[in-house]
Amino acid sequence: MKQYLPLLAVLLLPACTSHLQQKENFLREAGFHAITPHTPAQIARANALPQGHIRQIKRDGKTLFVLADTRKNLVLVGGNPQYERYQQILYSKVVDPAIAGEKADKEFEEDGGWDGMLDPFFFGGPMMWY
Repeated sequence: MKQYLPLLAVLLLPACTSHLQQKENFLREAGFHAITPHTPAQIARANALPQGHIRQIKRDGKTLFVLADTRKNLVLVGGNPQYERYQQILYSKVVDPAIAGEKADKEFEEDGGWDGMLDPFFFGGPMMWY
């Protein structure tokens, strides 16, 4: 079993990376600004942030939302308007299509679903199953 762990990690890593990349794309679309930490203090602060998670911070009396990606040496920063826009984008591109899919599934089931479609005679008789 241990020999499969590296393979499993390789297979799961792209899924995590694509999720983070999608999140970064949505944040940029919402107007978040990319900042590259240069000084050791900036790099330390970026490394201290939870990677891949949006965090709300207060700085000079302002509320900021930040997402750190140390693999890219990148921090995305936005305010309340940008975060609200991000939530709208997320809803329209991820949540709403999922809800629409669930509604379509429910309507399909209410219309009878696969009833009759799996009848062996519908497919040309029992020999069609082999």
